[in-house]
Amino acid sequence: MRFLFKIAAIAVMLTAGVGVAKADTIRCPLDQARRTITDNLPSGWWTTPMVNRLSETKVQNIGGKPALLCIYGTSGSVQREAPAGQACRAIPGGFQCQASGGAAPRTAATGGLDIPQTYMFDLDRGGVTQAGADFWFQAETASLLYLVPRNGARIGVGNRSNRGAAGCAAARFTTDRVSLRDIPVGSYVCVRTNEGRISQFRVNAISGGSPKTLSIGFTTWQ
Repeated sequence: MRFLFKIAAIAVMLTAGVGVAKADTIRCPLDQARRTITDNLPSGWWTTPMVNRLSETKVQNIGGKPALLCIYGTSGSVQREAPAGQACRAIPGGFQCQASGGAAPRTAATGGLDIPQTYMFDLDRGGVTQAGADFWFQAETASLLYLVPRNGARIGVGNRSNRGAAGCAAARFTTDRVSLRDIPVGSYVCVRTNEGRISQFRVNAISGGSPKTLSIGFTTWQ
């Protein structure tokens, strides 16, 4: 059985300013993708194609190189290599890429947060809030504590080093919850927020006793 994507659009290149440097916005090539069986069928049989809209974009290392993936639900994905010499991050509908070594990306929000156990917090604007929250500080028990991505946000623990905007843009992200045991005090953690921004936070402290408070310092880039 073979599957085939029906191409319905082409990639569009746009230019946008980030700080004082130029950044390229690479749009995904399709608004939706069609997956269907192409084998010849006996008389009286037919197939119903699967058509899905663009559901997700992400930057992922493939064969040791960063690749740009446009994902269309169960219809599959299309991908390309990131432009040479550029660091890319996923944004809704595509990717924003900037020459490595260029001007620092513009900051959307930065600061510190003290998050009480069971509360939610947002990194796009910075705040302990339920509105547009990126994470929930979950307490399964007094000792089993987790950060749970919410509303489409994703987390990339990696090696817990300070990777900055470019490093986090190429991080591997997941929607799985992360145990605080895996990100002890001093850990740097990459995030793709629910609004598509790249962010990084440092675990500054976890209070003693119960309930606990998680203290972080964060920077979110445009």
